[in-house]
Amino acid sequence: MNYDDLKELDDSELRYDITHFSEHDGICTLNGMIPIQVDAVSFSYEGDVDIEVCNEHDNLLGFLCICKSLTDINIASLTDARYIAYIHEVDKHTFEVGLPYKFTKNYLVIDVCEYDDYKNKYMDSAPIWGGFFHSNGESSLQEAYHFQPSKLIARPRIELPTDYHKESCIRSVVQPYAFERFLKLYHLLELIFDWKLVEKIKSLNDDLQGIGQLLNQYSNTKELDRLKILLKDKDKEGKLDVDKIANCLNRIKSSNYLAKGLEIFFDYGKDGNPYKIDPDKMIPFVDLMNRGGFTRSNSRGKSIKGISENTYDDLVINFSAYCIYRVRCCTAHNRIGEYVMSNDDEGFVVEFAEPLLREVLCQIFSR
Repeated sequence: MNYDDLKELDDSELRYDITHFSEHDGICTLNGMIPIQVDAVSFSYEGDVDIEVCNEHDNLLGFLCICKSLTDINIASLTDARYIAYIHEVDKHTFEVGLPYKFTKNYLVIDVCEYDDYKNKYMDSAPIWGGFFHSNGESSLQEAYHFQPSKLIARPRIELPTDYHKESCIRSVVQPYAFERFLKLYHLLELIFDWKLVEKIKSLNDDLQGIGQLLNQYSNTKELDRLKILLKDKDKEGKLDVDKIANCLNRIKSSNYLAKGLEIFFDYGKDGNPYKIDPDKMIPFVDLMNRGGFTRSNSRGKSIKGISENTYDDLVINFSAYCIYRVRCCTAHNRIGEYVMSNDDEGFVVEFAEPLLREVLCQIFSR
């Protein structure tokens, strides 16, 4: 409610008479306290608590009221901080008829005299020092990107070798945003790199020299090359479906994502892009996409230079590994010389990079 609505109520309906209420910046206040909406609070905080918020001199500014989880709240039992948050949020009709209520937001309730100082000095940095977030004119929490798959295909015979892999899988599901979810899925690759090394060391028993050679080789192998080796080993076993991986790569043909892919993988490309290793022998990437993308029929065409039937599998493996690794770098690092992912890139990750990574993971962990 706004202050004008509040003044129209009977005093008996309020916890305090109207003289205890006022208005500041268009918001109702109570006994000098003003509520500020909080859009998100760290999941590490327990729900249904009021946490003291103090300034750098340890003087009390107010309370972080984690109340969004409350349902059918008992108005009489609310703290004053929560009560003014409730007054701010509830509409006049719901208040007058006494309907059951559930908070839709959490709130920071602070002293009115600290309000302007808080907005100028502390609000923007609250995610760092306080683990909570306000939306304002300069910044806002964008809703996570959503899309609707046409269908989901259940995959049999996928085995995760350790509990660490199982935990990372679960964590990837509960991440609402694409970048964090992609990194959680990528952790499964990092874990399998190490797990494969451990398995090789176990097979050598007490061959210390052999173990030393393995460790030296592992430490000198770049992460991108480890992923390529992982896929090629699976291919040698006859257990890699290159065509399924190629289908995922071809998602980049979309007009929405091809330009983005060219920027990430070519303009900001690093070592490892098979199209940059020997460009004179490769058809330009855009031309390949215009011809239908990665397909075996394309690889047999005489006009497709550099992509013979014999090199097709290697190209798909190398380029898919490169794409996965580059997106991992772009989501994990924010630095000069790197493509910095923003909210506008979530669709690219959700609809191209994530399905590609999931397909690779399904095949790597398949028996």
